[in-house]
Amino acid sequence: MRVDVTADAVRTLRASYAALPSARHMVVLHADSKSAEARGYYNPIEDERLRETYASYLAMRVAIWQTIQNLKPRFKRYTKGQPLSQGELQAFGIAFCGAEIIVRTGEYLIGLARDRDIVWKKLDEEERRYGLNRKSFTRLYRQLTSHFTMNGFYQARDYFDAHRETVMEALSGEELSAVADILTTLNLPTAPRGDHLRRYRRFVNFSLRRRSISARRNTLFALFEATGSDIAELKIPLVKNIGAPKRVTADVIKTLKPQLRPGDVFITRHDDAMSNLFLPGFWPHGALYIGSPEERLKRGVEDVSDGYQHSAAEDINILEAKKDGVLLRPIEETLQVDAFVALRPKITQAQINQALSKGLSHAGKLYDFIFNFATSDRLVCTEVIYRAYHGVGPIDFTLSTQAGRKCLSAEDFLNQAIVNDWFEPVALYGVGGQNTFETDGKLRESLANTFASKFTKLDSQPIG
Repeated sequence: MRVDVTADAVRTLRASYAALPSARHMVVLHADSKSAEARGYYNPIEDERLRETYASYLAMRVAIWQTIQNLKPRFKRYTKGQPLSQGELQAFGIAFCGAEIIVRTGEYLIGLARDRDIVWKKLDEEERRYGLNRKSFTRLYRQLTSHFTMNGFYQARDYFDAHRETVMEALSGEELSAVADILTTLNLPTAPRGDHLRRYRRFVNFSLRRRSISARRNTLFALFEATGSDIAELKIPLVKNIGAPKRVTADVIKTLKPQLRPGDVFITRHDDAMSNLFLPGFWPHGALYIGSPEERLKRGVEDVSDGYQHSAAEDINILEAKKDGVLLRPIEETLQVDAFVALRPKITQAQINQALSKGLSHAGKLYDFIFNFATSDRLVCTEVIYRAYHGVGPIDFTLSTQAGRKCLSAEDFLNQAIVNDWFEPVALYGVGGQNTFETDGKLRESLANTFASKFTKLDSQPIG
């Protein structure tokens, strides 16, 4: 299985940094806040612009947390005062860059909200379209102004300031130059330690002005405990026991693989992934099964590269967009999940080959944290499927508004694919908390019961 934590981390940071609000965008948001304050409320357009920026930040924040957590074992020694190796310096520099992006972007939002109660109140509203819980911004502000949660970050910043030249030299190679560029652009070092105390005093003053608002409801956002310290588990609490294995096992994948065909689509679910908070519905994620290189060659589908040097032992058979980008992956990586449904296109082999070629043309692109289906330079998971199949034969997907943008959610795909008879569900596993396969006549009904389905619960065809 492809395991390149450093390369994955660099791609995630590049995509995250590209999703940061630009200076021009912040000017617009500031103008919106002034207009809203003058009239006493946000109009719908201003409202969506603000929430879109905030929701994008939260999704990006989760992805960077996961990246830092993956890198954490590689630079533990810096807190003990021991010299770091080249690899440890690189891992530290990448993780610190991610932490800076999180904190710096949080400061953008704090700067927007701290002087205008109307902005703060708007960001604290519950808004299910964007996956935002009530008082989420207050929680975020408290985290970014708390000495307890920021202490680890400032320790990492002190280390970076003291060893800046050494860390930047470790990041000077071609593969890591993007990280060095981001750190340089962020113009470090910046805020002294006292800044978070001044922000905290502003937070206390603001809280006193709003003491009538209840603070009893908790949100599910993990605390940012900073680079080099313990990173909070990015799991939704009370859903699964910590360390509990995924329900899809190696034996399940072994049973499934011989029955798959190139062009099949996977829709998957992690029961406890924090990313579920920002993606709508029970089924949040999708991937395209492309078959083995030999199968693609036999079909006349041109081989492509995603920029990685894959091991000859890897069985690369999936095209999937995750935070590290649109990459070719083994099915064992994609199906590290708790539940999945496999769907098969009901079109000709020639049309399926056309879809595979279209999908593979996007291999190697970065992930799109903004979820903008209007552009194709960066893609999200379902956009890979959308751009592969839309316009092939009778398939004609309709985008809907999610989190303020036109896109195709995984559940929209399921509904449109089955209602229009473009795809047929052929295998279902892990729904209802059961570690069982469904490939018989109950499959469609079981799938329909998992979400707000619009298709009739007719018998489906068995896999084969």
